[in-house]
Amino acid sequence: MYRPPLRGRPTLADKKVLLVDSCQAMREVRAAVLRSHGVAVHAAKGISAARSLWQPRLYDLVMLDVRRYSPGETLEFYEQIKRASPHEQVVFLVGPQPIFRLLGPVKSSRKMPHPDSGERPSDASSLL
Repeated sequence: MYRPPLRGRPTLADKKVLLVDSCQAMREVRAAVLRSHGVAVHAAKGISAARSLWQPRLYDLVMLDVRRYSPGETLEFYEQIKRASPHEQVVFLVGPQPIFRLLGPVKSSRKMPHPDSGERPSDASSLL
């Protein structure tokens, strides 16, 4: 359900995010954008560093760039989070993969444009 922002207070203020990305430049850019919206960001270079920072119910969101880690390692960290804190929110950061170029347009019942097409969904309802 959509809730309009409270007057005078950014909607993201006072949120805490654990950002996991091995690419320093991307990590710094993502962290700077989040911080500019009032989000407290703890950044980790890798999953092992993220494991030492992560605690149940400490973060509002865990952002994990899955392109930089093995699927097994990523899934193991995700399952660790969900076992300890089932309602914890986790976002997997992904981007256009080379496989999209090989497969061509992805067929979907959600009317999503192909990632490399440059098209944008016509409205948010097309994403639901």
